[in-house]
Amino acid sequence: MVSEPRYLSHHDGAPPTPPPGGYQHERRFPASPFEPAAAAPQTPKKEPNPRLRHPLGWVALAAAAAFGIALVATLLVAGADAVYGTTMLALQLIVAAAVITALVVAPARAIGSCALALALVLNIGTVGAVGAVQASASGTYAGAGAETDPEAAYPGVKGVDDDLVLEAPSLEQTADGIDRVAKRIRDELSAEFGFTWVSGGEPALRGERNGYGGESMLQEYTAPGWATNEPIHGYDEKLAVMRAIDRILYDEGVYYSLYPLNEPAEGSISDESMEQLYGSTDPREQVRWSYYTELTRPDYSPEAPSPPLFYADIIDLDNDETGRWTQQQEALAEDHGQPLEGLQLQFIAPQQLSESDREAFVKALEEHPEPAG
Repeated sequence: MVSEPRYLSHHDGAPPTPPPGGYQHERRFPASPFEPAAAAPQTPKKEPNPRLRHPLGWVALAAAAAFGIALVATLLVAGADAVYGTTMLALQLIVAAAVITALVVAPARAIGSCALALALVLNIGTVGAVGAVQASASGTYAGAGAETDPEAAYPGVKGVDDDLVLEAPSLEQTADGIDRVAKRIRDELSAEFGFTWVSGGEPALRGERNGYGGESMLQEYTAPGWATNEPIHGYDEKLAVMRAIDRILYDEGVYYSLYPLNEPAEGSISDESMEQLYGSTDPREQVRWSYYTELTRPDYSPEAPSPPLFYADIIDLDNDETGRWTQQQEALAEDHGQPLEGLQLQFIAPQQLSESDREAFVKALEEHPEPAG
């Protein structure tokens, strides 16, 4: 007699009976509890990426890092000027060569890219720029004053004899002489050619550098410019105007003869430069004529202050075939109110010492004489 199973599949609380043939899954336990389970399959060990262990890449990265640290340390200790020294430039080239080599060699390219990124952040250009901005903001750059560079306090100009500066006419005397000659030129040209004039503004002063990183006590004086309201178009009329000015200067006896800058000596300037400066190589077709001279110095010395200069320009827009000159003159007319074309007169006197600065100049020379050599 077959006994009935103790549990039925639908009895509450009892597990279901296995399906016919058993569960179709991999056995998780051995048939006997005393037999060891099958060893789990081993995952193969991943080999390190050869691109991350090539020595060239690490050499480039180490060089870039070491150079960046050296740059920052140099900036903090010696300032921005030392960053641009010859040694740092040589080291920068070495680092650049190492980085480029790492980028060229394929196995080292990954680390080489990191070295490149570091070199782009920490290099002479970026670190030096940061140092320059900091020095400019704090006023600690070389030549910022006598406290940082004693040579910068020299009141004269390098190469100019201080005694000759004191012997030369003062700025005020030079300005008076310029005003007198300029007025005579205007008056005589008005009488001969019927010109009327417009002034180019007020006189201007600009400090002269002393050649040692600082400002001197000498100044460049620019006299008010003058321009005719009437244009000058004919070639013969232009020559006549320049000859009249040259005659006045000769009569004054203090200026050399006018020299045409728009007709330089053969071979001294290229045709392209001539066209750029004057509109053409042919004076008959030029937009701009520019004549020049300077004050004569009987006792000329190469160490004397530079002499006053005189320029006479004629702008003739009838010869402007490109329109470039017309646009420039229209912009100047809008900004400064000067006529579009005609004759323009300009006096410039460099390296002038004001009478009011003479005593201070002598005292400053005693405290800060010109550096030797």
